[in-house]
Amino acid sequence: MPAPGSYNIDLTKYSFIDTTLNTIQFPKGTSNFESFFQKMDTLVFENRGQIKILHIGGSHLQADVISGRIREHLIKEYPGASAGRGFVFPYAAARTNTPATYASYYKGIWDKSKNVQKEVSKPLGLLGIAVSTSDPRAEITMMLDKYNSEPMWGETRFRLFGYSDNGDVIPVLHVDSTDIIGILDTASQSFVFTSPRPIDTIQIQFRWLDSLKQASVAQFITDSLVQDSILRASIDSTKKDSATDVKSAEAAKDTAKAIIPQNVALPLDSMFQGECDVLDTACLAKEDKKDLGEIKGTRKCSETFKKPTPNYADGELDETNDEDEHCIIEAEVVPDSVKKNARPRFTLTGILTETDNPGITYTNVGINGAKVHDYFEEVCPLFEKEMAYYKPDLVIFAIGINDANVLPRDFNPEIFKENYRMLLRQILSVSPHCCFLFITNNDCWFNVRGKRRQFNTNTAKVQQAMVELATEYDAAVFDVFALMGGIGSSSAWVRHGLQKRDHIHFTQVGYELCGDLLYNALVRDYLSTRQQQEEKP
Repeated sequence: MPAPGSYNIDLTKYSFIDTTLNTIQFPKGTSNFESFFQKMDTLVFENRGQIKILHIGGSHLQADVISGRIREHLIKEYPGASAGRGFVFPYAAARTNTPATYASYYKGIWDKSKNVQKEVSKPLGLLGIAVSTSDPRAEITMMLDKYNSEPMWGETRFRLFGYSDNGDVIPVLHVDSTDIIGILDTASQSFVFTSPRPIDTIQIQFRWLDSLKQASVAQFITDSLVQDSILRASIDSTKKDSATDVKSAEAAKDTAKAIIPQNVALPLDSMFQGECDVLDTACLAKEDKKDLGEIKGTRKCSETFKKPTPNYADGELDETNDEDEHCIIEAEVVPDSVKKNARPRFTLTGILTETDNPGITYTNVGINGAKVHDYFEEVCPLFEKEMAYYKPDLVIFAIGINDANVLPRDFNPEIFKENYRMLLRQILSVSPHCCFLFITNNDCWFNVRGKRRQFNTNTAKVQQAMVELATEYDAAVFDVFALMGGIGSSSAWVRHGLQKRDHIHFTQVGYELCGDLLYNALVRDYLSTRQQQEEKP
């Protein structure tokens, strides 16, 4: 297997980028990276072993363009030697953007919980997101090669992290005409599947132990969808008619309600409780913006300060929560499963895909608007448990742009560093030999309400804080801020079509360029370190 090489990037039209700064900095040397480099040697020269990389951040990472670009280079560097796609998630079921590198689809009605929400109602894991359903028709599908010109993935093992409140729902992997029942691993709170052949499409159905109840409720919902569509058409047709006709429509509505059998419970997420049906994604998106409602706890989330809705048109960041705390429910919450006539419910927090092949697995973890503290144990109590089945060799941190999106006087570098220390301790408790790489914030705007937008001077403070953390933990730094050109440089990136007009997010081309630059820096430093080792007497 040949040694990896850097990717040839044409930067002639981007003369404002100083390529001499496209390097990885090691403030205390590369000794802490030696185990990672040795694993690279074993893989590159002996075609043995697996390397696992975790790239964690916010909206830059949820889109998976930067990380996807690096993953693509690594896979092409070692054709047929992928160790698996890593963690994936049905983001479509959570009504948020799926990473650009695969497609996700869903059936049925699903609730979501994310680590950036003030009210975190479900225990979250490594990915910082969960979806749950009590819909008997629920199903998820992920097509890993949907956007690849040539197949890249052929997975044989899957570990689905999730649970049902009463153990009355079992996930089933559908392959060809075969249903594969997940084997419950109680220690990890996950279900393990082995496919009879390598597959790149993951289709999961959810089977109730009470199959008769599942069939009857599913049939009822199907019949009611038909009745509901007829009713809506009838109401729409009467809007232009007389009041007498409207009264007739109301009578028809009462009749439609009367057909609901008394022994079938409709959960709060049912289409019958709101104005949307399961297929009306535009309507669901509007409902999704509503408050989650009050949940009983020792500290009511509804009584805490709520940040105003982000003004996306003015370039504000996505879905950020308050600066320094979540509203965590402290008292026991009554689960859906013990409510009267409740349907069986299943909650899913992530799917880990694996193979036995030698190679590199590159997992991206990103939630739009995420800050460092959004991955703490209090918010993501399953974080360490799920990471124990991934155990990264290298963790790349790209969290900080949302933390720094405050007035300069309100950003405290010491608190920022302490938050990172807590996150690092969580990871080291599971994977004590992994090494860390910090990616500084990109140059960006800060939005001051009612005032002219200005460049965020906190970016330089984050840069310095990450250098200090890298020194403290024998880690490395990739200085995007300096590479871009420092304060104010995002204007040039916007003019050249590399960054969006919000001066925060990048364009597709810009994200791909960032991925190419980071890949080249990683490979060059690896090759340079190996060359220095060989030259030693």
